[in-house]
Amino acid sequence: MVNAGGNGNIPARYQDKYQNDTSDVVLIFCDTDKKPYEQYEDIKRKINEFHGVDNAADAVVIFGNPCTMQIVIEHWQEVKLKSPAKSVNAPIIQECTGVENYKGREDQRKAMMDKITSANYEDMKERIGRLSVVDTEKNSSNIGSFLKDFESEDDSWIELINKKLNENE
Repeated sequence: MVNAGGNGNIPARYQDKYQNDTSDVVLIFCDTDKKPYEQYEDIKRKINEFHGVDNAADAVVIFGNPCTMQIVIEHWQEVKLKSPAKSVNAPIIQECTGVENYKGREDQRKAMMDKITSANYEDMKERIGRLSVVDTEKNSSNIGSFLKDFESEDDSWIELINKKLNENE
């Protein structure tokens, strides 16, 4: 896993990994609702252009709207986050996890992750399944379909993604 260090770096990091890595598949996880909002659309456009396929980004971009926390918090409670701002979400995070004054520090993220169990993972999957998969809608994510693939013993989904990315070849 590579942290791109900001939305503006994602397309270049993706291209580098795709061209120079030995991974079977390269996926992107990004938030849709960070300012400037145009960056998310720009990421998808650049991925599509890189592959020369109109819907390449649909195959490799996993999104959380408004942010990744929308997905993480679903382990404990069905919540519709209104903002990606950590300061706005801190009280919800504290209520669900006991982590106080959440600011996204590594120790706080670790404390949250330590509270994920197989039981609340199953709860999260069920809750995620009720979210919209339309990336322009608040409180949406497409991670549910990827989770099914990640959990499957059948890895043919990787081949399907790669086939879609190479349709123009």
